[in-house]
Amino acid sequence: MATAVSRLPRRLYKYKSFGVNTLRMLGEAEVYFANPHQFNDPFDCSPTVRVDVERVEVERLWKHLRMKTVGKGQAIKELGNHRYMATEYGRHDDGAAGTAAYVGHLVSDIDDHISTHFGGRGVLSLAAHWDNPLMWSHYADEHRGMCIEFDTNDHRCDRLEPVAYSSTRYLLVSDLIAWHLGKSGEAEQKIARQFFFAKAPQWRYENEWRAIAPKSGVDDAPFRISAIHLGFRIDRAVATAVVKMLADARDKIKFYGMWSEGDGFKLARYLLDVDEFVERGMRMSAKFVIDEFAAK
Repeated sequence: MATAVSRLPRRLYKYKSFGVNTLRMLGEAEVYFANPHQFNDPFDCSPTVRVDVERVEVERLWKHLRMKTVGKGQAIKELGNHRYMATEYGRHDDGAAGTAAYVGHLVSDIDDHISTHFGGRGVLSLAAHWDNPLMWSHYADEHRGMCIEFDTNDHRCDRLEPVAYSSTRYLLVSDLIAWHLGKSGEAEQKIARQFFFAKAPQWRYENEWRAIAPKSGVDDAPFRISAIHLGFRIDRAVATAVVKMLADARDKIKFYGMWSEGDGFKLARYLLDVDEFVERGMRMSAKFVIDEFAAK
C-alpha cells in the first residue's frame, strides 16, 4: 500500500545565519541543494538493505545491477570472487554460514549501487513553522539570523515531500527486485521515499519538508520569497541591510521582527515598518560628531 503524503503547507521556511550564501538566497534567488552524503546525521539518506528473499533472488538482483554497471565479464569475475571468499565459512549455497557470508557480499554491492544511484541528487531542507525556538537556535545562529518564508503555490520542485519520522531505515530486496527487474514505478517511489525522507523520530521537532533536485549544488530557487523573519538577537545593522536590499519588493515580501510572547517560551512576530528602515542614513562615528557640531 502506498504511503499517504501530507498536505503541502502554503508556506515553508528556511532558517539561516547571516552570510554570503544567505545574501545570495535573498538577492539572487539562489538556494543550495545539499549532497546527502554530507549530512550531519550519518543515518540520514543512508539506508541499509534487508534480505527478505531467497539467496537465488538476491543473486539475480545483483547480476542485473552489476552487469549494467561493469559489464557481463567483470560481473562474472566478481561473482566468482564472492563465492570464493565465502568458502572461508563454508559453501555459498548450502544455507549455512558460507551462504550468509556470500549473501552479505552481494548485499554490500547492492547497497553501494543504491547509494551511488541516489547520492548525486541534492536535498533542500525546509521547516513547516517559523516559530520553533530550537530551529532558531540550531540553524539561525542562536536567533541572530533569520527565517525566510517561501510561498509553495506554483512551486517548481521536482519532488517535495515531508520527512517521515516513523519510517523504517531499511530497503527490502523484494522491493528492489520489483523496481529493477519488475519495472514497478510504485516500488521505485517507495525506495526513493525511504532513501530521502526517512529520519529518526528524535528529529521530529524539525517538522521537515524536503525538495529533491537532480543534482547537488547551487541552483535557482524553486519558490518565491513571501516573508523574512529577523531574529530576536539580530544585529541592527544586519536587519537594516536586509530590509533595505529588499525594500523595493515590499508589496510582495513582508518583514517581521521576533519577540517573546508573554512570560512563556512561545515566539511571536510583528510587522516591521519598512519605511523606517529605508530612511535610516549612514551613522556618523561619535568621535566626529562634536567637530561637525562645532563647524556649524
